[in-house]
Amino acid sequence: MATKERAGGRLFRFPHRDTVKLSRRALMGMAEAGVGFLLGGILAGAEIFGLYAPFGVAAVAAAGSGLSGFCTLAGSCLGYLCLEGMTNGMRYGATAILTYSVAFAFYDAKFYKRVWFMPAIAAFLSAITGIICRGGEGWYGEDLVYFVTEVLLAAAAAYSYRIVFTQWPETLESLKNLTPRQSVGVLMLGGTVLMSLARVEILETFSLGRLVAAVGVMAAARRGPGEGVLTGACAGVALDMASGEDPYYSLIFALAGLACGLCRDHRKPLAGLVYVLTTFAVVLWRFDGGEHIGLPMEAVVGAVLFLVLPVQAAPTAVQSKQADAGTGELDQRRQVIARKMGEMAGAFHTLYDNVRQTLRPEETGGEDPAEIFTGTADKVCAKCILRTTCWQKEYQDTRMVLNDASVPILDRGRALATDFAGRFSARCIHFPEFLGEVNRQLTAFLRRRQALRRTLQTRRTLCGQYARLDKLMRTAATELSVGLTPDLPRQERLNGFLTSRNLSGGLVYYDKEGRLQVEVPAAAPLKTRAARREMAELLGVPLREGEEVEERLIFAQAEPFRATAALVGAPRKGEPVSGDTGLWFRREDGMLFLLLCDGMGSGEAARQESAQAAQLLESFLRAGMDPEEAVETVSAALALRGEVGGSTTIDLLSVDLYTGRCCVHKQGAAPTYVRRGKQIKCAVGSSPPAGIVTGEQARPDQHKFRGEAGDWIVMVTDGILCGREDVWIRDLMSGYQGDSPSDLAQRILQQSGDLCQGEDDGTVLAVHLKARGEN
Repeated sequence: MATKERAGGRLFRFPHRDTVKLSRRALMGMAEAGVGFLLGGILAGAEIFGLYAPFGVAAVAAAGSGLSGFCTLAGSCLGYLCLEGMTNGMRYGATAILTYSVAFAFYDAKFYKRVWFMPAIAAFLSAITGIICRGGEGWYGEDLVYFVTEVLLAAAAAYSYRIVFTQWPETLESLKNLTPRQSVGVLMLGGTVLMSLARVEILETFSLGRLVAAVGVMAAARRGPGEGVLTGACAGVALDMASGEDPYYSLIFALAGLACGLCRDHRKPLAGLVYVLTTFAVVLWRFDGGEHIGLPMEAVVGAVLFLVLPVQAAPTAVQSKQADAGTGELDQRRQVIARKMGEMAGAFHTLYDNVRQTLRPEETGGEDPAEIFTGTADKVCAKCILRTTCWQKEYQDTRMVLNDASVPILDRGRALATDFAGRFSARCIHFPEFLGEVNRQLTAFLRRRQALRRTLQTRRTLCGQYARLDKLMRTAATELSVGLTPDLPRQERLNGFLTSRNLSGGLVYYDKEGRLQVEVPAAAPLKTRAARREMAELLGVPLREGEEVEERLIFAQAEPFRATAALVGAPRKGEPVSGDTGLWFRREDGMLFLLLCDGMGSGEAARQESAQAAQLLESFLRAGMDPEEAVETVSAALALRGEVGGSTTIDLLSVDLYTGRCCVHKQGAAPTYVRRGKQIKCAVGSSPPAGIVTGEQARPDQHKFRGEAGDWIVMVTDGILCGREDVWIRDLMSGYQGDSPSDLAQRILQQSGDLCQGEDDGTVLAVHLKARGEN
């Protein structure tokens, strides 16, 4: 919800910078459709044996019947007509259209979801159209082998593409741990793309497909010699099939990948040089009169591109074992703590259930108003000689009169003679005594009902507190049970950094929000600013100052935003202390909290009220509780004291320094002002102060907005405005040209003192948001 502002009696909202109306799902669908069109066109140009091109049909079979499938069909048909000529283009275009038609017709059938169905359709239709178009030419041994190979490759490619399209990892980290099926799919897709790119020649010497293959083999070889040989062999086979010649590229790329993979523990320039030299050696060994003399030059250009690309070597077995051991040890500690927290949460949940069953806060039954007249009859009517007439012979008339009178009596809180008009009041010979006793019984009834309501409300509040604490403990146990995600490349760099200082035991991992965390021993050389700066440069991520926890230094990824804040205040005239309490702090997850509490009244008693509320809120927030739940919990706790304690306002601002999201939580607090550029916005609330009411009425007002670098946010207590218009504070903020929150807060406090003359305690909390690195 955007922050509401009040200016000239009108409410308005912060405009959001992103005015794009398309949803994320729509954008993703458009991107998939574009990729499908491009991929269909590229794969349509992949030929084997110089004549067969079944891979565009396979792409259509794998893409399915949706929008992306239709775009893949359009790209394939266009590619076939442009690259394969009229005869072949019409044949494969028709096959692709038939394939898409089958997918569209049977998309809701059970057998359509079988992994073999669409690959089988692609192979069957490729065979049918091939027989129709080429059957008249006759079938010879070599042509028959090529035709069968085409049909089989259509099925295999469709199956492999479908794996890539439907099981592609969602994160870049997952690409390092592909399953065997995913690896086969990637190799098939990459190989067929190389077949198509091999047809593109640069300066009639360089082949774009061979150039891309060289870069891909060198990148795969950084994972090890096995990956280098496998990738080189697959790329070579694809290029050999595209050229229709004897195996030649398979040998070159496999040997070059093996040699480059053996250098994975060395720097990239050496690995690239070894690849180029191996390619030169194999070309000279298999010299064929200069037909493939462009291969060494392609290897040189590919090596240059390989050096530019951010490709890193995989960690060695020893490094991986050390990283896994360190992370495993930390995970074990977390699991032990999580188990203990889970046990405590389970015990507390059992206690909560027992308390709820005992107190039964959902019961809303109260006393019956008929008890008022029953008690009156026992004391007055029991001695009357007309009791038989009123309560037996004329019972229905008496009952109707008393029922009609109960409504105005309960609403008014007092009974009048006019409430009993009719035959009843005329017949009653002790009416004054009857009326007086009704009022006494009514007073007792109202007191009992009020006490009962307070008891039920207290029970509900108490059960609500137990429920919040139960949720907090179960959430903490769940978060601790989630395993850590290590970053092995950065782990390798951190190990080298620590080894150079004769240290060990460092860890690099991601927290549940996907933000980098670095743990190192709490050694003196690592506590310096220079060491933190060096680690940040080494890991490629800005780090904030480390926190020492149990002989370990924990560095978190630095936030994109930073904030400077200032707190100033003055007590009421004649009072030694202010009744306001203000504070701010940053949590380890990058959340910044700024808090103002204004105790009821002024002086020491008010200071104690506000300080107690602020300390409770700070404790809950530091423990990881959601801000809204923290405010509700503290408000309910203050309300449980009843008449023993007073009330206090709560004004809480939370700022996510990673995303800029801000939220203001208010309970009886004064407005909060936000300046963006020269525009002033105001967040106001209508809920009562904490400690007065409970339940739904005690829910704090919330105002959400997204902060930006350069924003000023000012929080004040009601003593700053002292019931006057706030035009002056808006003008002061919009005209402020400085860069100091302390200076701005002092100016606001000084001008408030001139206007209000110390009528009440006044406190100002000013904060300025900046981008990290901005002065």
